[in-house]
Amino acid sequence: NSFDTAKAIAKADTASVYSHRSGSVYPRSVKSSKSRKKEGTPVSKLRPKAPMVSSSNDTVLAVTQMLASKRGDAAIITDESGGLAGIITDTDVTRRVVAKQLPTSSTRVSDVMTANPSCVSMSDPATDALVTMVENRFRHLPVTDDSGAIVGVLDIAKCLNDAISKLEKSQEK
Repeated sequence: NSFDTAKAIAKADTASVYSHRSGSVYPRSVKSSKSRKKEGTPVSKLRPKAPMVSSSNDTVLAVTQMLASKRGDAAIITDESGGLAGIITDTDVTRRVVAKQLPTSSTRVSDVMTANPSCVSMSDPATDALVTMVENRFRHLPVTDDSGAIVGVLDIAKCLNDAISKLEKSQEK
């Protein structure tokens, strides 16, 4: 199956997965038997979506209204200095706000977001990013440029849809 194939390919490399804390980038590696190589299709070819950004001081209501108006399902949350503080997704809102009946107009997004999310770089191998998402059950993964700034968000559903489209096109030939 294609998941096993992607997993096998990714085991040959070590993905650089980043955790951002107060604007600094701390590398964190996915387990691997070999040293890191930047081979294969880069994350940039997966065409990450432009990030929807909110402040950690915003309320859940403000962030969800922004997401609804832009038809989004995940927002990058920044701290006071503009660095990555976290990510909040529709699943976070469902499980951490709605299910617990928290008031959206007074609950700060920083209280319910996923803090210090894992990230991948635009230049990392795409298979490593996809395997990271599947193995960790992430539907969204922030993407950084080489300087560590957030430049996009990978959405597993979009990646899967694009992969299916490419397979269908290759079968038509």
